[in-house]
Amino acid sequence: MSDQFAAIFRRHPNDGWFRVGNYDITTTDILCALSVFSMFLWGLFGSAWDRLPFVPTLVRDFEIWRLVTWPIAAQPSVWLLLGVVFFWLFGQQLEALFGRGKFVIWVLALTIVPALVLTLLGPLGTSIDFMVQFGLNNLFLGGIWVYAATYPGVKWFGVVPLWAVAAVFTVLNLLQATGVGANGQVIFLLVSVAVALVTGRSLGLATGWPIPHIPLAGVGSGSGSSGRSKKKSKPKRSAGSSKSRGVVQGPWKNAPAPMPPPTAASPADQAELDSLLDKIGANGMDSLSGDEKKRLNDLSKRLRNR
Repeated sequence: MSDQFAAIFRRHPNDGWFRVGNYDITTTDILCALSVFSMFLWGLFGSAWDRLPFVPTLVRDFEIWRLVTWPIAAQPSVWLLLGVVFFWLFGQQLEALFGRGKFVIWVLALTIVPALVLTLLGPLGTSIDFMVQFGLNNLFLGGIWVYAATYPGVKWFGVVPLWAVAAVFTVLNLLQATGVGANGQVIFLLVSVAVALVTGRSLGLATGWPIPHIPLAGVGSGSGSSGRSKKKSKPKRSAGSSKSRGVVQGPWKNAPAPMPPPTAASPADQAELDSLLDKIGANGMDSLSGDEKKRLNDLSKRLRNR
């Protein structure tokens, strides 16, 4: 598995909204926890669960909350549970790329816009209101498209491009929807992919493809993965303050202290140097001991600067 593909499913220490013990609770954690909770809600309190899924006709009857709650509406199912697990693993990476604030904006856009489009188109035909619930799988698929558009060179197991994997998943979902005549699901899925890419590009990702977008890169940047509150820098002391008077700040402030000027050489030093040079001339440099070599170096410097 390529390093880039493996990184998709690597847990990242994202900046959470709050902490439980030593664990930062992120948007991805909250969505997955709510989705698992809804499985228990379905089994124990079915009437309460029924108020979560997206049903276009009910939204038009002013049950507006369904535009937001549908991603966490999950029935107890092995496949839906695997979808939650994969979204939890992959969502951490995507949230790290976006930053927590931008990730929330992306999730809300991908949740509300496709549902709102389908709600408005519903009166055009009864088949448009026919929906099969996606849950977090829809966010997961949109995230794969954004990641593929951000890193076009990423390959699945180093062989298949990630955009091809996203395309296969999309086509399979489209075939499933068309096979049961769920025209609304086809529209919903296509709009979701478009919203995921356009919003992702607008927020600073998906830059590998020429995707039309609205520049929103600065939106939500204050609460990204690196958005912990920064400490305010202390004001610099003025040059005339009592504690800094006489100290000149500059790029040399950490430089080593200058060497003291060499002391003047004496005739004895010259005689000692001549003796060492004679010894070298007679027997070579190796005839000097370590102390004599050090002394030779010191005398040479002293006499050179006199």
